[in-house]
Amino acid sequence: MPPTRLHALIGAMACVLALGALHPATAQQADQQAPRHGPTAEQKAELERAVHEAVQQDIRAVAQYRLPRDFFARMLPLTRQIRMANIIPPTQTRNMTLATTIRRTEAMPQLQPLLQQYGLSARDFVMGITAFQMTAERLDDTGARGKDIPALNPDNVRLIRKHQGLTQALLNNMDGESAHLQ
Repeated sequence: MPPTRLHALIGAMACVLALGALHPATAQQADQQAPRHGPTAEQKAELERAVHEAVQQDIRAVAQYRLPRDFFARMLPLTRQIRMANIIPPTQTRNMTLATTIRRTEAMPQLQPLLQQYGLSARDFVMGITAFQMTAERLDDTGARGKDIPALNPDNVRLIRKHQGLTQALLNNMDGESAHLQ
């Protein structure tokens, strides 16, 4: 097989590594002079701080979002229909901001008619299901609260405590959705 540019590059890298092994001071000097690609340590730290703050803002927004009184009347049949249609909403995806999740929900043409049928926007759906899940999980954890977790909307706490059977039914529907991901 004739040598390719990839073969030549691999050969050159092997030579550089071999020379570096023979002359560590030369390799260290070349490393110090080589241009850096990607963010600096300071830029990485700033990015991590910004991401952390964005996540904290999302958590606060979800914790304070007020579920509508007819939340279960709309969300239970909606989540059943979503599951029957084999739709996997992006609300089941971790590590996304609320804004990204809402945009991805808006971009799902198969989900839009179902949301409209129940009078929900993508934002209503994402915020509602996320606030519900956060509240239900926190109440299930005997109300334990970490230092970074804000207080829950008290109206949501009352709604979920008052309708424990409906809460469990909705959690079961949601578990059915997440089973599609595995």
